[in-house]
Amino acid sequence: MNFKNLQGEIKLNEPLAAHTSFRIGGPADALVSPADREDLAALLREVRAKKLDAVVLGSGCNLLVRDGGFRGVVISLRNLDAISITREYRSIGGAYAVLVAEAGATLAQLLSFALEKGLTGMEFAAGIPGTVGGAICMNAGTAQGDMSDVIDSVTLMSPAGESVLRQRDEMAFGYRTASVPAGHAILDAKVILRFDDKDRIRSRVREIIEKRKARQPLGLPNAGSVFKNPQDEAAGRLIESAGLKGLTVGRAQVSEKHANFIVNLGGATAADVIKLMETVKARVLEMHKVRLEPEIRIIGED
Repeated sequence: MNFKNLQGEIKLNEPLAAHTSFRIGGPADALVSPADREDLAALLREVRAKKLDAVVLGSGCNLLVRDGGFRGVVISLRNLDAISITREYRSIGGAYAVLVAEAGATLAQLLSFALEKGLTGMEFAAGIPGTVGGAICMNAGTAQGDMSDVIDSVTLMSPAGESVLRQRDEMAFGYRTASVPAGHAILDAKVILRFDDKDRIRSRVREIIEKRKARQPLGLPNAGSVFKNPQDEAAGRLIESAGLKGLTVGRAQVSEKHANFIVNLGGATAADVIKLMETVKARVLEMHKVRLEPEIRIIGED
């Protein structure tokens, strides 16, 4: 698979297990990391011209790649990771700053930047893995807030390599969803945060991280919450009450610490995880009459 005049890194037949938090996944035909926006535009135009399948990879969280891998181009935006303040202003409620965060920046980097500048609003992201682009695609968040709370606008790149500006209300944010047209890549987001006392922000971040460590199986490879929470209910509680904690298929296991996590005990395959997910869905439907919907994204072929 050849690409013309690309400046970024190209890896052919690259195992995606090395690029996902699950540590699971077969090879991609090509894993491409564009050097900059112009490089990304050239890549998207070539993908369109060659009619190749393509998917944008953030940090590989909330993602399960099937064992046969991905036939096409996996695009990594790791080189587009700049964060900057573009302006500051005063309004009702205090002083605010407008930040622009590129899609390849991690949520941890954005939170750290905000803390350094004394800006509140991103604390909900404490301990959440993933990139800004990925977090926008799934409107990542917790009970403390989500991306839609801080986003002002999002810049996309079309398959033709053109920039497209979407205002917040055009993103159709919902529970773990957002509207990103097929073939488009997120370039950056404009985020609005309020100035606050650094010690108070740091204290809130510390508290959220401690709670996350106490409740979630951070010591084993996983992809975060496997199922969306049904309305007025917690998926983890439903799974646990169905007696499924610790259930194992192959080397994939329903976490004994948090039932809405599936962990890789070492050597798990995507087939193991998918079979375990189907078993969990069937048992919860049988016992609770609730149909669980996956929160993790599944790509590739068997």
